[in-house]
Amino acid sequence: MKSKIEPLVVINLLNYNGKADTAECIRSLEAIDYPNFIIMIIDNCSTDGSYEYLKKEFPEYKIFRTDVNLGYTGGINFGFVKATEFDPDYILVINNDTIVEKSFLTHLVNSMEKNSEAAGAGGLILAEHDRETVWFGGGKLIPWRGLAVHFDKGLHKSVIKITSECPVTFLTGCMILFRAEALEKTGLEDDRFFMYLDDIELSSRIQRLGYSLVYNPKSVIYHKVLGENESPFKLYYSVRNRLLLINSMNSGIIKFIAKFYFMSVIFVKIIVWSVTNSKFSKTARLALSDYFQGNLGKGNGLNLNQLTGSN
Repeated sequence: MKSKIEPLVVINLLNYNGKADTAECIRSLEAIDYPNFIIMIIDNCSTDGSYEYLKKEFPEYKIFRTDVNLGYTGGINFGFVKATEFDPDYILVINNDTIVEKSFLTHLVNSMEKNSEAAGAGGLILAEHDRETVWFGGGKLIPWRGLAVHFDKGLHKSVIKITSECPVTFLTGCMILFRAEALEKTGLEDDRFFMYLDDIELSSRIQRLGYSLVYNPKSVIYHKVLGENESPFKLYYSVRNRLLLINSMNSGIIKFIAKFYFMSVIFVKIIVWSVTNSKFSKTARLALSDYFQGNLGKGNGLNLNQLTGSN
């Protein structure tokens, strides 16, 4: 039942083979000052015993398990559907490898309550290994490139450009508070992406349908980004999904120019990688092949070791 005082928030927390991170995230969520929320954990068919561990450690929370690995988009969509069973006002999507400040959710809800046209709200995300360093300080879409940028990424938090609540054109999927009613109209994650770049597509779609996105730097969390680097797995979905983004975000001559530019760049990289990194070269070619053959969703991203010799 919804609170008569504060809107109900269902926290949609996706876990895949990350039980230690998920447990730490949950414990930080337990300390927040927002009074009306439900923690819901979706285990995306983990193989490390996560489901059993989380059921034992947190018996008081809603924990569901998928039958197969649905990827990020499928796992989050599974959570969205489960969340609607609780009739929430808002659904929070947050990465399991984060730790939250006590007031983060209060600030997000306040922003949404003040901005009735907003479908989503996000906040300041700092690096967990160095809490003075910005990972996300707001963002914007660059449609013709099929990408988005994080404001102030890598900079010290003392020099952030956005210091008060404001509209933005991109929110990272690491943390977004969605208006449940708006999601019914905008639709959920696009399962063709499986993972990576899906938050760019959803940010774009939300705004094309007349809603806005709001950023509130008073809402602060910490993201475990130490060691982030490129991998064949990430490269596969980034290359394939970039073409999906260009198609969805553009039309006419702009779409033609965007695709021509991207294909020119990636072909040059494939040539260079063929000499310097054969695994990346094979992966990028496989990603392009899958895109043009319509092999979307999971595609061949989980079969890279077999198909490219990647470790």
